[in-house]
Amino acid sequence: MPHKLCCDTGHWKRQENMFQKSSLTNHTTNSFKKCARCGLINFADRTLCTRCKSDLALPMTVAKNARPTRNASILAALVVVLFGLVVFYMHEGPEGTPDLKTEAIVAPAPAPSAEKQEQTATEQNAQSEDAAARIVISLKDFQDATESGMDFDEYDKKLNSLETDLNSTLTLFVRHEPGDEAFRQEVAAVVRNYTAAGNWWKTTITNGSVFTEADRNERTQKDWASARTHLTNAEQVLVR
Repeated sequence: MPHKLCCDTGHWKRQENMFQKSSLTNHTTNSFKKCARCGLINFADRTLCTRCKSDLALPMTVAKNARPTRNASILAALVVVLFGLVVFYMHEGPEGTPDLKTEAIVAPAPAPSAEKQEQTATEQNAQSEDAAARIVISLKDFQDATESGMDFDEYDKKLNSLETDLNSTLTLFVRHEPGDEAFRQEVAAVVRNYTAAGNWWKTTITNGSVFTEADRNERTQKDWASARTHLTNAEQVLVR
């Protein structure tokens, strides 16, 4: 009889231990929630996992499938952003990208040597002297024509041809030494005298009832004489 009581006592102790373990398990289950996706133990009052933000109420299969869906959404968003950046830079590229050719630093041209400068000066001097000689010859030919006698139409035609030749030849007279500007001024004065004589000659023809041939000759001879003086001055300026 005492032996049976001892056995009953051990039985009741085993029952008590099992009850305590069951209570502890239930207490742990009720106080904490294990995340089905990452396995983190969360407090029972939380609805989202502290680590991965998954819904703690979702079953295991839903929690595992939720991650690929979120990753796919993030990947799609990144693709959209990258596409937008590509479109933006393609649009801004031609205007925003500097042109290396236009922004390249151009090295300054080397200064000509003293020998080169002397050669250039010699060539310009020869060119200017040749141009001056041609100008003087053209003016002398016209002056001779005024003294040989010609009608107004011939005079006007020769004067237009003279002005055309002088405009072309004077561009070759590039020297600017002392006296060269004086030569240019004397040549311009010669042409002014020839032009004034031609204008007066035309006036006497247009108003023939008012002006006589003597009136014409008096004014034209005076202008031609002045032209001859300026032509002589131009020749003397060129003498070195």
